[in-house]
Amino acid sequence: MSTAAGRTRPAWKVWAVVAVSVVVVAGLLHAWRNTNVLTEDRLCGGLVSAEQADAVLPESGRLDAEGAGLDEDLTDTVCRVGKSSVVLGSGEGELTVRVWAEQGDRLLDVDRSPELSETSFFAGKATGGVDGYTGWALLPEECWDTQPVIVRVSSTRPVSDRTAFATLTTDTARAVAAGAKCGDFPEKPGTLLEPRSEAARPVSEGQVCGLDGFSVRSQVPRGTEVLEAGQKAPADLWSCKLTLDDDSRGPVRTDGFMTYTASRAPLLIAAVQKAPDVSKGRAPDGREADVVKAQAMVLPCAEGGSLYVASRSGMQFMESRNRGAELPARDAYFESFVQSAVRTFDCAAPTTG
Repeated sequence: MSTAAGRTRPAWKVWAVVAVSVVVVAGLLHAWRNTNVLTEDRLCGGLVSAEQADAVLPESGRLDAEGAGLDEDLTDTVCRVGKSSVVLGSGEGELTVRVWAEQGDRLLDVDRSPELSETSFFAGKATGGVDGYTGWALLPEECWDTQPVIVRVSSTRPVSDRTAFATLTTDTARAVAAGAKCGDFPEKPGTLLEPRSEAARPVSEGQVCGLDGFSVRSQVPRGTEVLEAGQKAPADLWSCKLTLDDDSRGPVRTDGFMTYTASRAPLLIAAVQKAPDVSKGRAPDGREADVVKAQAMVLPCAEGGSLYVASRSGMQFMESRNRGAELPARDAYFESFVQSAVRTFDCAAPTTG
């Protein structure tokens, strides 16, 4: 009896070791495929924080990166960070990081941030913005050549935590600047300048877009309600989109009637002033200004610093004209906007003489 028992114990031990080994291997395989326990702290040659990328991309999964870091030509740098999992129901997401030169007056263009009025901006030591899919940060001037340089992070999945997205974007820009040895950059953004509301709301005449004395009733088709969306004014980075609540649909309604932007952020203003066609001219109130284009300019302020102001007509404006509405010229919209913006943003004209 004792001899038989002695013979069975080694076999039992072998099976126990095999079972434990299977569990360990399965655990390691799960950790490798579905978590970031075995992932490096920074990805893409040190440009992207794995922890921050994991916080931005939704659901659980393992991060994989494609990209070796900064390119010899800074503006050719591209990096992709994806998250995937074999767990049933887990989706896949990907972040793409690009470094590129951008004309200064296009930083707030519709092509770069599809909905300026829905963007959460940040300004100060770091200047940029994030929306549901895109984050961008302007690199220090020491990183620029002929044009300003930005770090842009785009996501294939909607990002719900904008603070985390802004932190990732800013930290990635810091890593780019450090790697290129072209200036200091903070690890985190300042306070986010959020949109005033999730949905567009009716304007208040005399306070349209939150600007002192700003009215548009005489500048829109008669009897049409006007909706506004954007950040609270004043702010270092600000925008407001006006939309006609009419029967327009699709891209026409999405593009809106008129979009206004303003900024007192020094780095953004320095970027705008590098636009190739900037020339000396006059603002609507007569002060000297750096004219970027017909409805965009940089105004000097008596209190110091400058104010960038711009307006852009949307597809609803063109459709209204095509339907026979009697609308003012585009310059009239810009002039009335500037008159209210300089009061709201505390940018009185410098005294002369």
